[in-house]
Order: sequence, then C-alpha cells, then structure tokens
Amino acid sequence: MKRNLLTQMRNEWKENAWLIIELAVVLSIVWGLSTSLYAQLIGLSEPKGYDPDNVHSIAAFYVSSNSPDYIPVENDWEAYYEDLYRLYAQLKENVNVEAIALHDNAEPYNMSKRNYVLTPAEENDSIIYNANVRFATPDIIDVLGVKSLTGLSPEKLKEILSKGELLITDSRAYQGLGKDPLLLKGKTVFFGNDSSRLFRVGDVVQQIKRNEYEINTEDGNVFFPLNEHQPGMACNILLKLKPGTTDKFYEEFQNNKSLRSSRNVCLCDLTSLMVYKELIQKDNDVNVRVYFSVTLILLITIFLGLLGSFWFRVQQRISEIAIRKVCGANRKQIFVRLITEGLILLFVSTIIVSAIIWPVADKFMDMFIRMSNHLTFEGARLIDDPVILIMEITSVIVIAIGIIISLWYPARKAMQIEPAEAIKAE
Repeated sequence: MKRNLLTQMRNEWKENAWLIIELAVVLSIVWGLSTSLYAQLIGLSEPKGYDPDNVHSIAAFYVSSNSPDYIPVENDWEAYYEDLYRLYAQLKENVNVEAIALHDNAEPYNMSKRNYVLTPAEENDSIIYNANVRFATPDIIDVLGVKSLTGLSPEKLKEILSKGELLITDSRAYQGLGKDPLLLKGKTVFFGNDSSRLFRVGDVVQQIKRNEYEINTEDGNVFFPLNEHQPGMACNILLKLKPGTTDKFYEEFQNNKSLRSSRNVCLCDLTSLMVYKELIQKDNDVNVRVYFSVTLILLITIFLGLLGSFWFRVQQRISEIAIRKVCGANRKQIFVRLITEGLILLFVSTIIVSAIIWPVADKFMDMFIRMSNHLTFEGARLIDDPVILIMEITSVIVIAIGIIISLWYPARKAMQIEPAEAIKAE
C-alpha cells in the first residue's frame, strides 16, 4: 500500500509540487512567528526576583530653603537625616506595616540604572562584573522577598547587609564571559577604579529584574547597604503592608499629617507597585497582545487555506475513494492513506525549508524578531540553535495537526457517499 501511495504521488508530481510549495511557505511563516513570539514572552517565564504584592512606594522630599514653608534649622543635612528617620521609624511601628526599607534605586519597575563595575581585589582578572547598584537598608530583603541562591534565610541576608557587606545577583552576562557569580561569594571587591574602598560579597541572590518582561541577559545587580540613620539625600521608602490593610493604611496616611511630614521632610506619592507595574508594562502588554492577536489571525488564515486546499484535493478523489471501497478497502484504510499522503508532503516541504533556512537561520529569525518590538532585541540573544530547532519541530507538529483536521471532515464526507453514486460520472 505504501509503495502504491508513493507511486501515485510521483505520478501526480505537478499537483503535489504546488502543495509542497504552499506547505513550505506556511511552515516558514509559522516557524518564524512562533520563534518571535517566544522571544517576546521568554522574560515572563524567568523569575522576577521580587514579590510586588502589597508593596507600596513613598517618595521623600526636602523642602527648599526658598520655599515659604521652609522651617529654618541649624544644619540641613543633620535635620534631614533626623526627620527622615523619625518618619521612617514611625511608619515601621505602624500596625499595618509588615516591613519597611529606605532605598535609592532599589524599587522594581524603575527603569533607571546605576551602572557600576565590580572588580575582585584578590585576583588579577580582566573579566569584571557589571552591575546595576541598588542602595537599601537591610529590611529591603523582607519588603521585596529577595531570595538567596545559596539557601541562606532572609534573616541571614539582612545580617549580611547590616554588616556592610554586599549582595550580588546572578548574571547571565557574567556567565557568558565564562564566570560563575557564585564564585564571587566571600570575595573582596571594589567599585570601578577605586581600590581604596573594599567590600566583601556576602551572598548571591536571585536576579532582580526592572520589569517582568526584561530578559536576564544584561548586567547583574548589587544591593549596597544603607545606614538607616544617614541613608543619603536621594532616598525614598518602600513598605510592605499586611494583607487586607491597604485601604486602612492609605486612609490613615492621608489623614495623619504626622505620618507624612516632619519639619522640612515630606512624604508623598504613596503608590502601590502594582500601579507602577501597569504603567511601566502597559506598552509591553499592548504590544504582546497585538502581536499575539496578529499571530492568531495569521494562523487561522493559514489553516483555512490548508482546509481549502485539502478539501479541494479530497473532492477530486471521490471517485478514487469509491473505487477503493468497492475493492474492499475500509474507511480506516482510506483515511490513513489520505493522512499519510498529507504528512509525506509536509515532510518533503520540511526538508526543503530546513535546507534553505538553516544556513541563514540567524538572519531569518532576526527578520521576524525585528518585526515585533523592542522587547525581542534582548530576547533574540537567547534564540540559539536548540531553541530554533524546538520551534521548527513545534511548527511542524502544529501544521501536521492542521493537516489532519483539514482532511478529517472532507474525507469523512467523501467516504459517506455510496460508491455507485460516486463513480456514476465515470
């Protein structure tokens, strides 16, 4: 039966050639679209490195001496630290607050970067660790739910920051240079070229992404400890509220002026991180939804085209199906023959497409990736040969399912026709 099928397909090579070309085009499109969509969504599958639930941000401002609301003080710096700490300590004692931290650039969904270079002081190594430095008091561990990659507890991580040591994150970029970030644990490092100030790396924690779509292909992160009594002029507050207390805390914060101001220090812009998430990721979410919708529409159009092609093909073979039934073939045998023929055509088209595309796979995938959006420029770095192969196999399986579905209904209808009726015209 298989030999007869191959002979028949060879005799009908003209019709089959056009169908092979159609399947090759379809496979190329589905393959490219699936890879591009993967490049956009891969960031969502990676851990964020933080838990934004119930976490809220508060901005701290210092009233300018030119403002009519300015209260004269003897020393602005000392007064600022004193008043900021007073507000911070008062919020820390609030019954609705689970954890609170002062920070500078440690807030998730903040797209700014403080680029620093960590250099091991004990080794003469030209490979450096590039980092986005996040300054924060030790309780940032509890506020964001930072997790150790070496199994240390949150209490141990806070103890490390309290001792003035650094916490660094995993870094795919550093690994790409042939280095394991875990090997930096316990090492003495310095920032940039300033070897006069040395710091010890206390532990390695999970990568902290700036948003949920960000790909972990760039720099790592460093948590630099802050003194809660003298944190710096650019500090703000992150706090984690107890579940179910958000409305109560917001109301108290608005109504109790002593929670919001102390002399020239004012706290304002109390905002949930989930609000920042919606604002920062709005464009990304829209782009992904649009791209996914376009991809879905194209797939539906493609499979409607396949349905039309194979429907027409089956209709041309109604008399052949009838003759096979008269000769003793049952419905299952006929159905398997039609499906096998469609899958053989797909197999041939796959070989042709693979032979054409694989030599230029990077350029081919880059074309589809650049048609999507800016997210995929980082995602493209993760599209290596194994991923491309997996996407090709997935695309072939999807098209094979489409072929089976496209053949099932017209073949079923054709096999219900009585042989005498089907071959009457013959």
